[in-house]
Amino acid sequence: MLNRDKSFTVNITPHDATKKRKEWIISGKRLLVFRMVAGFMILVVIASVVIVYLGSSKYNKVAELTEKNTLLEDSLVAARELNNRLDLIEFELQEIRNTRSVIENLARAGVSGDNPE
Repeated sequence: MLNRDKSFTVNITPHDATKKRKEWIISGKRLLVFRMVAGFMILVVIASVVIVYLGSSKYNKVAELTEKNTLLEDSLVAARELNNRLDLIEFELQEIRNTRSVIENLARAGVSGDNPE
């Protein structure tokens, strides 16, 4: 097998044909540094994708919890409203009981037997 040149060439060709073409040949230590930087950049991109994915899944969980929280708040409001209605009904029943006891006391006082009319 032939010995291959272990270098990396960067060519920049301008759109305008009158401008000069630029070419850089990266080899040796600079090639090693270039590969390390490229590998690091790939790791950064992969880490970014993972962070965004995990963040979006947590955002979905937060959205679900927010929806459940809203439902629970609605049911709490309904329960409080029912509790207030029951308190009003209980208050009115107590007034009816008090009125009934007053009427019964008046009825007993009027039917004493001393003076039947």
